[in-house]
Amino acid sequence: MATFYVCRHGETENNKARRLSGWIDSPLTANGLEPTEKVIAKLRPIKIDAVYSSDMGRAFITAYVVVRGLGLDKEIIRLPALREVNYGDASNMPKPEAYEKFPGIDSDTNYTPPNGESLAKMQTRVIAAVSQLNDELGDANVLLVAHSGVMAALHASCNGNDFGSHNVSEAYDHDFVARCIVQNGKVISFEAVS
Repeated sequence: MATFYVCRHGETENNKARRLSGWIDSPLTANGLEPTEKVIAKLRPIKIDAVYSSDMGRAFITAYVVVRGLGLDKEIIRLPALREVNYGDASNMPKPEAYEKFPGIDSDTNYTPPNGESLAKMQTRVIAAVSQLNDELGDANVLLVAHSGVMAALHASCNGNDFGSHNVSEAYDHDFVARCIVQNGKVISFEAVS
């Protein structure tokens, strides 16, 4: 059984401007990678065997900085299944405007914005991908560099919480790292690494 260490990408211009990104990419801010120093410190005691990243630039760049900061010479495998939720027509909109135009986009697990995907569909996608990695990698320590929504999907599943309610109530900073265990297609452990 693999142990997954999940961290979030650095701060982006859209994060700073409080805009939804989803499947569009937003560049990292000038100081966006500063939180990775804390991520590196949290991961330093752990022997990382494999590294996977969302295929979005903000996650891949963060993964590269973390891997190099740890002194690892590992390939970073881009995995589209680790993407944030697809906000569809709400992508790149300021959050208050998106929440007004598309009520429930951030809190209703089954709401699907036009040309996007529901939180439920995203959660299913993420858990299936992590479960497959678990089956393929055996007893490995695996670094996943992804998005706040990916962490929320895993954490809500572990706690048995409704993803939409959890998504609204739980925030993951850019220096947050979680240890996650998946068994038989279910998230059985999700805890912060300090």
